[in-house]
Amino acid sequence: MKSGLPDCVVRPAVQFSQPVRRGSICLLLFLITLSALGLTGCGPKRLRADFTNYERSYAETSNRELLLNLARLENREPTYFFKIGSIQSLYKMGGTLTGNGSYSISSSNATVGGPAGGGSPMATYENDPSFTFIPVNDQTNAELLLQQVPPNTFYILYEQGWRVDQLFRLMVDRVELTTKTKDGCDIETIRNLPPPVYANASGSPYSHNQDALSQYTTFLRISAILYWLQQHGDLLLRVTYDFVPYDTNAALKESQNDQNGPEGNNKPSKTPSASDIITASSKNAVWEKDKDGNWLLGEKVQHPVFYLAPIKKDGTTITADIDRIETDIQNDPDMGEMSKGPALHMVLTNLVNGFTITGSSTSQNTTGELCPASSVSSHLVMRSLIGLMAAAAQEQTPFEALMNNNPHVPMSDHLKKRLPLLPESEQEKWKNLPEPTFSSAVPAFERIPLLRLKGEPKSEEVSPIIQVSYRGNIYRIADLKNADGTENQYWNRDVFRLINELTSQVTVDISKFPLTTILQ
Repeated sequence: MKSGLPDCVVRPAVQFSQPVRRGSICLLLFLITLSALGLTGCGPKRLRADFTNYERSYAETSNRELLLNLARLENREPTYFFKIGSIQSLYKMGGTLTGNGSYSISSSNATVGGPAGGGSPMATYENDPSFTFIPVNDQTNAELLLQQVPPNTFYILYEQGWRVDQLFRLMVDRVELTTKTKDGCDIETIRNLPPPVYANASGSPYSHNQDALSQYTTFLRISAILYWLQQHGDLLLRVTYDFVPYDTNAALKESQNDQNGPEGNNKPSKTPSASDIITASSKNAVWEKDKDGNWLLGEKVQHPVFYLAPIKKDGTTITADIDRIETDIQNDPDMGEMSKGPALHMVLTNLVNGFTITGSSTSQNTTGELCPASSVSSHLVMRSLIGLMAAAAQEQTPFEALMNNNPHVPMSDHLKKRLPLLPESEQEKWKNLPEPTFSSAVPAFERIPLLRLKGEPKSEEVSPIIQVSYRGNIYRIADLKNADGTENQYWNRDVFRLINELTSQVTVDISKFPLTTILQ
């Protein structure tokens, strides 16, 4: 007959041996259960800790690699890229428990006694991480480093809200101005390159290439104007689409016999079937009719163009109201450097028809000629990825030389050519204008190198996000505390982050990478 008591409850004293065994077993099971529950709770905690550590290490390593490559470029050395293909972590957890138990009874009194015993729990944890490192040195990635950054990258970054002057100064190699003349075309370039500095015979001060100085100053002033327009919502990005056939001689027609039937009249061209349209769509192609009614296979090409606003109606033409824009800029205290001289008016005149990026048919007019349909056509020529990294790494020294010496900036050849187009009173006014110094010609928010890398850490800097020592110099990414609350508070960090995002286009598909070059 069962007593009805639970198995883990001690029965009356007359049944000592059975309850003692069951009590020991229950104790052991209880301790093993607690140990197992403890190990189960360790899994998620360990995963969170390892994920955080891996993520932090990956971020610091990636930042260090980029800064180290910038330091190499500053010293005119080759760059080297490594990518982490995969990280695998194999967790092994286990638990054991050994124990013993007994129940002793007093020899003088059978009703007096007590349990005794002990146990030894043990838990084991093992993590075996596996890393895959891939040196990025194949032909595809080399081409990505050397070819121009795609124009769409510039447009997308602008649409995301990046400062246009940072995009302009980092990604654009030069501005090309094509002017239609009675004899053909006149093409001028404004390069984004600080003039090299040369010591005089005495060793100081520095002398500058005057033409390069004028071009670079003009480029910085254009950057300032574009940023002002972006801030005030007066720089608009608009996209049009043009159909470009793959082969104009490959029209989809009926057979020659069907087109020239007994009547001798040509039949309309054959219409693409549903399968033709679906096949073309899967390859980002489209079918369209030409002016003769023939169906051609081709693609829609984007033509993004930056336009200035506000706009006005000039007769039957809609154009930018550059007079109003010029007045607003001149009345802005932050743009006081642009109020002297004809540069502001000339820049706005050149940009009145908008500007775009070369690399597509937008660099030509609709007739396919290089000469613009309007008076002036403005195009931006992009840098390559390795080119923009080199420019960012090497600009600090010549830029600081400009700021320290503050040379007088001569009038550019572009302005000299266009002075005769102004009224005579204006011509005399600008001809007799003294040459401005570099600091008085460029707005304050553009008087900063593209990236400040070198120099000993200073107390007036915020804590750097990354710092390395290379060839006896300290390289770091940090902004100045005195820039807090200004437009350039995060300049260095933002430009470094922008370069990091651009370098991410050099990616590796590990499934296609030769196994012999993978290091584990």
